[in-house]
Amino acid sequence: MGFFGKIFGKENAPAVEPHSEININESKENLNKVLVNLSKESKVDLTKHTARVALATDYSGSMSEVFNNGSLQRTISRLLPIALKFDDNGELESWLFSYGCERIDAVTESNYGDYVKNVMRKSGMSMGGTEYAPVLEDMIRYYKDIEPSDIPAFIIFITDGENADKTRTDEIIRELSEYNVFVQFIGIGKERFEYLKKLDDLKGRKHDNTGFTAVEDMNKLTDEQLYTEILRQYKNWLNKK
Repeated sequence: MGFFGKIFGKENAPAVEPHSEININESKENLNKVLVNLSKESKVDLTKHTARVALATDYSGSMSEVFNNGSLQRTISRLLPIALKFDDNGELESWLFSYGCERIDAVTESNYGDYVKNVMRKSGMSMGGTEYAPVLEDMIRYYKDIEPSDIPAFIIFITDGENADKTRTDEIIRELSEYNVFVQFIGIGKERFEYLKKLDDLKGRKHDNTGFTAVEDMNKLTDEQLYTEILRQYKNWLNKK
């Protein structure tokens, strides 16, 4: 479940004020610090790492508050530096999902500031329930045939609730393990996420290709805490390959 529950006490002030703007250059610098630290005693130098970076965002009805209050926008602004660092095209590929899914315009340095308002909200999708399999299937189709295959795909998967399609999702996760793809699930809000916790023990996979962390509000994390928690399980997967 990650270390978030261990690090927050009353003395820890929120990293991002409710209506503050994100300084992306500062976030880039903080990401570089984290990459240096994670690369110590590791066979992978993340400061020189190349990967395709993608974002899958839950568009179910229960996510409406984080779409409306600026929380998701600030998170996306802080995730973009990962793609700018790892991905040679400098884009954070992006999908929305609920019962179905839709691939939307990527997050870039030119559109990230109003990405939720101008891209996500204008996607045409309706907020529905929560299924993981459709978006994961679409991402498989997108990434599995891209060459060169030795460049991994790193998927950041944000959700606030349990999925209604656990059996099908298990099948997709097993299929994903055949490819050079890692999925970092991030559970936000107060859900217990029993299913995502159990993925660590999912049998029938070529590799343990998923990570999971839970945090009620990602904007209560410093950049260093956010990047460390998102990337540490990905780093471990790279080391075991």
